[in-house]
Amino acid sequence: MAELTIEQKKLAVEKGLAQFMPDTVLQRVLQYWESEYGNQPSFVLNRFLSEICTNDEMRLQRKDMLRQVLHEISVVEKQQRLKVKNDKSVAIPKQGEEVVDSFHAFYDFVMAILKSVARNDYLEFVEEIQLKMKKHRSLVEYWYVADSEKESLQQFSPQNYAPMITVLYAIYCDFYGPIKADQLYALIKNDIKQRYPEVDLKQFL
Repeated sequence: MAELTIEQKKLAVEKGLAQFMPDTVLQRVLQYWESEYGNQPSFVLNRFLSEICTNDEMRLQRKDMLRQVLHEISVVEKQQRLKVKNDKSVAIPKQGEEVVDSFHAFYDFVMAILKSVARNDYLEFVEEIQLKMKKHRSLVEYWYVADSEKESLQQFSPQNYAPMITVLYAIYCDFYGPIKADQLYALIKNDIKQRYPEVDLKQFL
């Protein structure tokens, strides 16, 4: 995953929210984001938006805000990846066992999310995954098929693990709310950390 600075993330948040609020309000919101969420992973954006959407009009726009901010973050991440790719001084990533462990951790993370989805919601949840992947710049080239999860996820390059998990988080928030989503992700993160101590979980978040 392309590592973004706080300034890069802040710029993405600013671009994503600019159409939804006046500049004076936006600047206060950005200050709050920087102080409380600047060092947090992308999947806590829903919680941040829940806190700043204090009136009915903003609450109705919250999903659109989340979608737009995630889009802007994905654009910045893509630009950063291209920059790193073109930088000849960047070291070649390690291969072999480390990559295998990273995939298994990613696969287990995704499956833990899917297993927590209610049976009656599962097909709709998967349809939403497919829809959001088609609209996501980093994920549009991949496919996802229910009951073929491992084959589907094996296509993913490691730098796209985080965007996929963020998409799943956003969908889970839509279905069950940000509080339940945050609790689930915290549990999964701790479980994966214990089972795969050699894997850097920052690449997922």
